[in-house]
Amino acid sequence: MRILLVQPPRWSPDGHANFDAIEAFVPAQEGDVLLLPELVGGSLPRADYLARVRDLAMGTGMAVVGGSHYDGPVDGAVNRGAVFDAGGTLLAEYDKVHPYGLELGAGVVPGRPSTGFELNGRRLHVLLCADLWYSASLAGRDGLDAVLVPAFSITRWDGPAPARELWRHMSVARAYEFMTYVAVSDWHHETTYHGHPCAGVTGFADPCPESRAGFFTGPGDAPVSTHDLDFDRLDAFRRDREDRGFK
Repeated sequence: MRILLVQPPRWSPDGHANFDAIEAFVPAQEGDVLLLPELVGGSLPRADYLARVRDLAMGTGMAVVGGSHYDGPVDGAVNRGAVFDAGGTLLAEYDKVHPYGLELGAGVVPGRPSTGFELNGRRLHVLLCADLWYSASLAGRDGLDAVLVPAFSITRWDGPAPARELWRHMSVARAYEFMTYVAVSDWHHETTYHGHPCAGVTGFADPCPESRAGFFTGPGDAPVSTHDLDFDRLDAFRRDREDRGFK
């Protein structure tokens, strides 16, 4: 399975503008899953947001994990997203369970945990940004083949490096603990959210790399990065862990 991580160069509160930009630089049929960053849909009405994600999936020929948008009134909105397959079928919906910081101040409320979805016989699960920081988000979900994380990483550091380091360690820890791949799509680090800087933490965590340098592949400057998920190797890693008593 091949996954494309999208790291757009800038964010707009106009969700249509974000989708228009992504459609312009994402290649068609270059993979199986396209992962968009958090709040790509801004505050689009739910119907408009779903239509844009569905159209992108059908246009690229890939399943699209559609980042998220704010669904509902300004005071009481839920940070919510959806997944469509290449044929335009809705596969899953997911909410952010742990809004924080600016979101709480704006009246965003916690959503409900999602159940994940299946694609090509593999189990995938979506966690919105900060939800990855809570291991309970994955507890009891044994056998997940990939955790997909749309993010908008607001940082209070002077530059992106400290937040990137934290996200790298967190992603690898989750990948190794739960024996799964972890993929994160974020906005480019020069992006801002209402004046607050983004860290650009896009990356891919592999719990069973062929070399020690492969546990985490960080963000590049390109708006799209591609990663192959070797499930045969992942299955072998799980069997080895079980044989050695890691359960």
